[in-house]
Amino acid sequence: MRGASPRGDIDSERMVIRIDQGKGSKDRYVMLSPRLLTLLRDYCRARRRRKVYQPSPWLFPGNVPGRPLTAKPVYEACEAACLAAGLGKHVTVRTLRHSRG
Repeated sequence: MRGASPRGDIDSERMVIRIDQGKGSKDRYVMLSPRLLTLLRDYCRARRRRKVYQPSPWLFPGNVPGRPLTAKPVYEACEAACLAAGLGKHVTVRTLRHSRG
């Protein structure tokens, strides 16, 4: 998966993902699990197969060309998943950060 982005932000040899300008405008590395690596590879293959595929420096491009996915669709997807799962508890994207599974 090395080279999946122009800068090689996903390093499957070291099993890390480089985050540019994260919280506090700092670059950092986060651990990459084997399961997430498989999911990311599948996602990238599916994007390449789509007829409307447009090259982007972003792993998750937004609707505006050249811009990343915004927070709103992520929160909407989380809300839809919670409703579909029948969760009675209030769950946010940040909740997922603290969950294990």
